[in-house]
Amino acid sequence: MPDSDADELEAIKRRKMQEYERKRAIIERQAAESKSALQKPKPEDDLNFVKSKLLGRGQEVLDAALFQYPKPTQEVVKYIANLYRTGQLNEDIPGEDLYDLFHSLGMMVRLNTTISYVKDGKRVPLSQKFKKGTA
Repeated sequence: MPDSDADELEAIKRRKMQEYERKRAIIERQAAESKSALQKPKPEDDLNFVKSKLLGRGQEVLDAALFQYPKPTQEVVKYIANLYRTGQLNEDIPGEDLYDLFHSLGMMVRLNTTISYVKDGKRVPLSQKFKKGTA
Protein backbone atom coordinates (compact mmCIF):
# COMPACT_ATOMS: atom_id res chain seq x y z
CA MET A 1 0.00 0.00 0.00
CA PRO A 2 2.78 2.48 0.54
CA ASP A 3 3.53 2.34 -3.19
CA SER A 4 -0.06 3.16 -4.12
CA ASP A 5 -0.04 6.12 -1.68
CA ALA A 6 3.16 7.40 -3.27
CA ASP A 7 1.68 6.92 -6.73
CA GLU A 8 -1.47 8.80 -5.69
CA LEU A 9 0.63 11.59 -4.25
CA GLU A 10 2.65 11.82 -7.46
CA ALA A 11 -0.55 11.92 -9.54
CA ILE A 12 -1.92 14.74 -7.39
CA LYS A 13 1.36 16.66 -7.69
CA ARG A 14 1.32 16.17 -11.48
CA ARG A 15 -2.30 17.43 -11.76
CA LYS A 16 -1.53 20.45 -9.58
CA MET A 17 1.56 21.24 -11.65
CA GLN A 18 -0.41 20.99 -14.91
CA GLU A 19 -3.11 23.27 -13.51
CA TYR A 20 -0.46 25.74 -12.40
CA GLU A 21 1.19 25.70 -15.87
CA ARG A 22 -2.18 26.23 -17.57
CA LYS A 23 -3.01 29.24 -15.37
CA ARG A 24 0.46 30.70 -15.91
CA ALA A 25 0.10 30.35 -19.69
CA ILE A 26 -3.27 32.16 -19.58
CA ILE A 27 -1.82 34.99 -17.51
CA GLU A 28 1.18 35.35 -19.83
CA ARG A 29 -1.09 35.40 -22.90
CA GLN A 30 -3.28 38.10 -21.35
CA ALA A 31 -0.23 40.16 -20.47
CA ALA A 32 1.11 39.86 -24.02
CA GLU A 33 -2.27 40.86 -25.49
CA SER A 34 -2.56 43.91 -23.25
CA LYS A 35 1.01 44.92 -24.09
CA SER A 36 0.36 44.65 -27.84
CA ALA A 37 -2.90 46.57 -27.44
CA LEU A 38 -1.00 49.39 -25.76
CA GLN A 39 1.61 49.48 -28.52
CA LYS A 40 -0.87 49.57 -31.41
CA PRO A 41 -2.02 53.10 -32.24
CA LYS A 42 -5.77 53.41 -31.99
CA PRO A 43 -7.74 54.32 -35.14
CA GLU A 44 -8.94 57.54 -33.45
CA ASP A 45 -5.32 58.50 -32.79
CA ASP A 46 -4.40 57.89 -36.43
CA LEU A 47 -7.41 59.90 -37.59
CA ASN A 48 -6.62 62.88 -35.37
CA PHE A 49 -2.95 62.69 -36.32
CA VAL A 50 -3.71 62.70 -40.06
CA LYS A 51 -6.31 65.47 -39.64
CA SER A 52 -3.63 67.63 -38.06
CA LYS A 53 -1.52 67.21 -41.22
CA LEU A 54 -4.22 68.32 -43.69
CA LEU A 55 -4.32 71.70 -45.40
CA GLY A 56 -7.13 73.64 -47.08
CA ARG A 57 -10.25 71.56 -47.62
CA GLY A 58 -8.44 68.39 -46.56
CA GLN A 59 -10.60 67.87 -43.47
CA GLU A 60 -13.74 68.29 -45.55
CA VAL A 61 -12.47 65.71 -48.05
CA LEU A 62 -11.52 63.29 -45.27
CA ASP A 63 -14.86 63.68 -43.49
CA ALA A 64 -16.76 63.09 -46.73
CA ALA A 65 -14.64 60.01 -47.48
CA LEU A 66 -15.21 58.65 -43.97
CA PHE A 67 -18.95 59.11 -44.41
CA GLN A 68 -19.10 57.57 -47.89
CA TYR A 69 -16.42 54.86 -47.58
CA PRO A 70 -15.83 54.24 -43.85
CA LYS A 71 -13.69 51.08 -43.79
CA PRO A 72 -11.46 51.78 -46.83
CA THR A 73 -10.91 55.35 -45.61
CA GLN A 74 -9.81 54.09 -42.20
CA GLU A 75 -7.26 51.85 -43.91
CA VAL A 76 -5.98 54.80 -45.96
CA VAL A 77 -5.74 56.94 -42.81
CA LYS A 78 -3.83 54.16 -41.03
CA TYR A 79 -1.44 53.87 -43.97
CA ILE A 80 -0.86 57.65 -44.15
CA ALA A 81 -0.23 57.80 -40.38
CA ASN A 82 2.27 54.97 -40.73
CA LEU A 83 4.05 56.87 -43.52
CA TYR A 84 4.40 59.89 -41.24
CA ARG A 85 5.62 57.79 -38.31
CA THR A 86 8.26 56.02 -40.38
CA GLY A 87 9.48 59.32 -41.82
CA GLN A 88 8.57 58.50 -45.44
CA LEU A 89 6.14 61.44 -45.49
CA ASN A 90 7.02 64.76 -43.89
CA GLU A 91 4.90 67.40 -45.60
CA ASP A 92 1.33 68.41 -44.90
CA ILE A 93 -1.29 67.15 -47.36
CA PRO A 94 -3.40 69.66 -49.31
CA GLY A 95 -7.08 68.82 -49.74
CA GLU A 96 -6.70 68.53 -53.51
CA ASP A 97 -3.96 65.91 -53.16
CA LEU A 98 -6.05 63.90 -50.70
CA TYR A 99 -9.02 64.08 -53.07
CA ASP A 100 -6.77 62.88 -55.93
CA LEU A 101 -5.50 60.03 -53.74
CA PHE A 102 -9.01 58.82 -53.01
CA HIS A 103 -9.95 59.21 -56.68
CA SER A 104 -6.92 57.16 -57.79
CA LEU A 105 -7.94 54.42 -55.33
CA GLY A 106 -11.36 54.26 -56.98
CA MET A 107 -13.16 56.07 -54.17
CA MET A 108 -15.20 58.76 -55.89
CA VAL A 109 -15.67 61.12 -52.95
CA ARG A 110 -18.55 63.51 -53.51
CA LEU A 111 -18.21 66.92 -51.90
CA ASN A 112 -20.98 69.41 -51.26
CA THR A 113 -20.45 72.25 -53.69
CA THR A 114 -22.47 75.33 -54.46
CA ILE A 115 -22.22 77.94 -57.16
CA SER A 116 -22.97 81.45 -55.98
CA TYR A 117 -22.70 84.97 -57.28
CA VAL A 118 -22.46 88.35 -55.61
CA LYS A 119 -25.46 90.69 -55.97
CA ASP A 120 -25.65 93.99 -54.11
CA GLY A 121 -22.70 92.95 -51.97
CA LYS A 122 -24.37 89.71 -50.87
CA ARG A 123 -23.43 86.19 -51.84
CA VAL A 124 -26.47 84.51 -53.40
CA PRO A 125 -26.59 80.82 -54.39
CA LEU A 126 -27.32 80.24 -58.05
CA SER A 127 -30.18 77.92 -57.08
CA GLN A 128 -32.06 80.89 -55.55
CA LYS A 129 -31.71 82.79 -58.79
CA PHE A 130 -33.37 79.93 -60.65
CA LYS A 131 -36.12 79.63 -58.03
CA LYS A 132 -37.00 83.31 -58.32
CA GLY A 133 -37.02 83.09 -62.10
CA THR A 134 -34.88 86.18 -62.48
CA ALA A 135 -32.18 86.16 -65.03
